[in-house]
Amino acid sequence: MHIIIIGGGDIGYRLASAFSVEHDVFLVDRDPLRAHRFSHLDVEFIAGSGTSPDVLRRAGVEKCDLLLASARLDEVNIVACSIGSDLGAKRTICFVTKEDLLAQRSGDDSLHRNFGIDEIIWPEARLAAEIERIIMAPGAVDAELFAGGRIELLEFRLDANSPFVGREVASLALPAGVVIIALKHEHATLIPRGQTVLEPGDKVVLMGTRDGMKRLRPIIAPASSDAGSQMVTIIGGGDVGFRLAQSLDEADGIRLVVIERERERGELLAATLRNALILRGDGTDLELLESEEIGRSDVLVSVIDNDERNLLASLLGHQLGVRKVITRVSKPSNHHLFERVGIDVALSARGAAVTSVIHGIDGGRASLLAVLEEGQARVLELAVPGGFTPTAVRDLELPPDSIIGTILREGAVVVPHGDDRVQGGDRLLVCCTEPAVRGVHGLFAGDTGP
Repeated sequence: MHIIIIGGGDIGYRLASAFSVEHDVFLVDRDPLRAHRFSHLDVEFIAGSGTSPDVLRRAGVEKCDLLLASARLDEVNIVACSIGSDLGAKRTICFVTKEDLLAQRSGDDSLHRNFGIDEIIWPEARLAAEIERIIMAPGAVDAELFAGGRIELLEFRLDANSPFVGREVASLALPAGVVIIALKHEHATLIPRGQTVLEPGDKVVLMGTRDGMKRLRPIIAPASSDAGSQMVTIIGGGDVGFRLAQSLDEADGIRLVVIERERERGELLAATLRNALILRGDGTDLELLESEEIGRSDVLVSVIDNDERNLLASLLGHQLGVRKVITRVSKPSNHHLFERVGIDVALSARGAAVTSVIHGIDGGRASLLAVLEEGQARVLELAVPGGFTPTAVRDLELPPDSIIGTILREGAVVVPHGDDRVQGGDRLLVCCTEPAVRGVHGLFAGDTGP
């Protein structure tokens, strides 16, 4: 494919790194000094504006299969997609940082007609939704729902007192319908085997039925399993904080506090949210946090648009006794730092969004359902061809570092063991690490059905 990427920031770099191996990639950025960042990639760097027709022609827009606009300014991305589409780009994807543009989307596909934009991605909206899922799963550091809510994915960090620590995975008496599908040990994410021993600080990802997960929670997170209500404090009322607060404001069992230092933004929050307590002040002000007893919060969410201030607010929350701290991370290089200093959940608005775009282009027949650990692992959905010969799970030639978490079959949900059979028409939820993705894509490549 001929791919043009507008913007050489973090998003543009990750996209170029992923696509440059198998595609012809042209990177457009108005700052010529950014060229050195891409010098080790098989990428053609073009210095200039993504809104310039001449620059886009130099990038070969007339034969472009995909134009990805990921510059810092929304206006640049919109105009680049519009001009690129007029000049021949077959498909355009536009990254935005504000909700305003999304509101223009309507049933008549006006964005495509008026601007030539095929898909809009607002990473901040995805981040707010992810944080909400984690809040609504007490004790977990990640949460997802699949198959219309019938299958649940939960991730837990094991402390030294966990009954899982020091034991092999095969020896764990997990409830029926639950399986461990991934494990993060220090900085590496892997698919555990029966002899894998769990250690303090490990993060385990489990998939299973809702009933199975309900029985699991008192075992793996006893302190939070009976939580009837939660006090949630959000620091930062920007786009992410506001969207999250709107979702939580009407949720059952949530007592919500929002701290915002800008007067006008705080007034907007107060006028919009019916049940939340809005505090005007600096979320990094220890005196304010102490006076408002923020340490009593079950969850503190720091979503200021600044990594340093987010880190400070999060550390203060931990010091004051908050049970779980969720923090926004903007710079990819800071993610491991945040976890290393004890932040419970560090999330990037851009990570999952970028991975979803990459999978959409190179994912083949597999659908991407979830991104785990900043892209180190994924949950994919595979359709088994109709003519596939029924085969036991243990006899499938699964790629290394992959595992079938669930079989969906005619309305039924099966969390499989090795003897369970996969048959034509099944849908498989497969967890795999990044290196195993290609092998999972090709699992049924030779079985096209009758």
